[in-house]
Amino acid sequence: MSPDSPEARLSWLDAAPWLTEQGGDPEFFWIDDHPADADPEVARAHCDLIAVLIAETQPTVALGELLPLLPGGVDLIPDPNLPTRTANWLLASSTFTTDRIRDVTTSAILGSRGMGMGSVLPLLSRLVKLSTQADRVGGDHSDARRRAVDDVIRDLEIIARWWRATGDEDTPLLSELPAAAPSVARDAHRRLHALTAAAPAVAARATSVADQLSRRLQDLPERDLEVFVERRLTEERTRLEALGERFGVSRERVRQYEARALDDLYDWLENNSDAQFLIDSAVVVMDAVRPLAHVVAALPAIGEEVAAVGRPLWRVLVGIGAPFEVDGPWAASPTLQSAREKTQQLLLDRADDYGVVDPAALADLTAAALPDEDPRWRTDWVTALGHVVNREAILTRTGTIEDYAAAVLSLHGEPMTPEELVASFHVERSARSMVNQMTGDERFSRVSRTQWGLRAWGGREYATIRGAIGDLLDEVGGSAPLEQLVDSLAPRFDVKPASIVAYAAAPPYRTDDGIVTRTDHAPQPRKSPAQTRHLYRVGSAWKLRVTVNAEHLRGSGSPLPIALTTALGLEHGQSRQLSSAHGPQLVSWTSLQPSLGSVRRFFADTADDPPTEVFLVFTDDGGFDIEDARSSAEDPADRLLAAVGAPGSGAPVADPAAARSVLAVAVGLPEEASADTVRSALVARGEEDLADLVDG
Repeated sequence: MSPDSPEARLSWLDAAPWLTEQGGDPEFFWIDDHPADADPEVARAHCDLIAVLIAETQPTVALGELLPLLPGGVDLIPDPNLPTRTANWLLASSTFTTDRIRDVTTSAILGSRGMGMGSVLPLLSRLVKLSTQADRVGGDHSDARRRAVDDVIRDLEIIARWWRATGDEDTPLLSELPAAAPSVARDAHRRLHALTAAAPAVAARATSVADQLSRRLQDLPERDLEVFVERRLTEERTRLEALGERFGVSRERVRQYEARALDDLYDWLENNSDAQFLIDSAVVVMDAVRPLAHVVAALPAIGEEVAAVGRPLWRVLVGIGAPFEVDGPWAASPTLQSAREKTQQLLLDRADDYGVVDPAALADLTAAALPDEDPRWRTDWVTALGHVVNREAILTRTGTIEDYAAAVLSLHGEPMTPEELVASFHVERSARSMVNQMTGDERFSRVSRTQWGLRAWGGREYATIRGAIGDLLDEVGGSAPLEQLVDSLAPRFDVKPASIVAYAAAPPYRTDDGIVTRTDHAPQPRKSPAQTRHLYRVGSAWKLRVTVNAEHLRGSGSPLPIALTTALGLEHGQSRQLSSAHGPQLVSWTSLQPSLGSVRRFFADTADDPPTEVFLVFTDDGGFDIEDARSSAEDPADRLLAAVGAPGSGAPVADPAAARSVLAVAVGLPEEASADTVRSALVARGEEDLADLVDG
């Protein structure tokens, strides 16, 4: 019998036999008619009515029993006539084909989250329509799908039978076949490995996640969608008050729009299997953190535009509340803050003693490896966190000049000059200041006149010219011609012969008639403190008035008179750390001239207007400070007191004799010294300006 003959054509009753219960109702006169003869609008109305009857009168009967002619192998999605919520449920419940939905009841569907009558009736109507077309849908499409599925099963059976025949039933079927496998098994194996998501046997829905989400967004009420875009998809969220003014409603009403849109979209996100697949993959690719461009390259679908809002899919997913964040070029899961914390902990765990980290250590930021990925993005990431990258290594300790220098030396692996060190910094620093800081730091050792290294490297440290003279004298029995010292030491230390001559003539050595020997006499000051210009004794402290210069402000050391260091009890060859409000202050006498370490930090509060003159204050209890020497006093007595740093300067002095007594003590004279005596002492010190004030 031909399928097109009247006898072979289906009736509504054939498609739904239980409609016989309605046979006596004159409204159902049409159940014996052929659906193919009905007007399309009438046929649609009949399908909708049968769907309502299924839901109301047969809710606990399996749909396959109610619609026995429902063809197999038909994809129920995509279908533009199905609500998005229905399509999501079909996918999430894995009942998206007619074969899988046969055993489902209407009541089971209605019991699913988010599925009401409005979502179920269009699905039931679709199933009724398919049942009335069983004589046509059983054609090429369903047959081709069934044949494709049969081919896959047959290939699996071929491989399974071969493994079983060889006595191995435990090896996974898609494992690599051994050389002994016959060609029939190899062909089956090749066909299975060539399957793609587009193959008829496994073809899934063709609609992208971006398109599905776009349709869901379009289903939102107009205001809900607008608020979602303004509050969740913009760089700066539009304020609730501004949106309320736009719509003429309260800010709380706008908040309700936003909450309603988020609830609807998050429900879609939770129940859409395609979206969950994509999000899960994105989280794996991002791991802790990764460039967004790399994520999009690995998962192109996440960069597709969501047409309803004109934004990339990742941006909309973040707005809904997907478990990852994006900020500029970076994507992180679950948050950027957690990525920062993980990175900082990795750097802390993997840094060497000097804060240097091999970028390879950051491979743990991401477990998933991407093909052809440039790993240098990791150093870009730590740079964005504020760390320094030097010679492709990460430096985590660069807050101070000495920490920075230690890190660079550790990375470089061999001695460097101060100029080479500061040249490798990413900020401008003074080589002299750095040397001052390294001098008192146990991490460093000077390995030559011009180079520094790390003490941990070991080896002999640099001997000063003075030390080298002593070593040479010891080697030759205690004395040597000056000419021999010059010839031996000048090229080794790259210094001028005059420097060696000067050191050989100064304690602890002496040069007599061209012969250099040791001497037990320490260098003596040419002047006593009382004879030293601008050095004063005030109370329990020595005060040295100096002019502030660029070296002070830059952080370099500065010379001190020998008379001061001897007054402080500092002997030649010694160094001492004095206490101050700004930390330890170095005073040393290890070369020909005593010196004071960097005092730059004392001028930090006056950087915009540094004083022109200051007092360097050395107290008897081992303290140090700097006082501003500027004064606006006009009275001669006040000016004298200010000039020596005496307490109370700047206020009128009633008794000039009292001022003279303070001044006398300051320059090493008795309190009762006469004005003439004080004046003579000041002239002898080279301080005629103060002597003139005494006359006044």
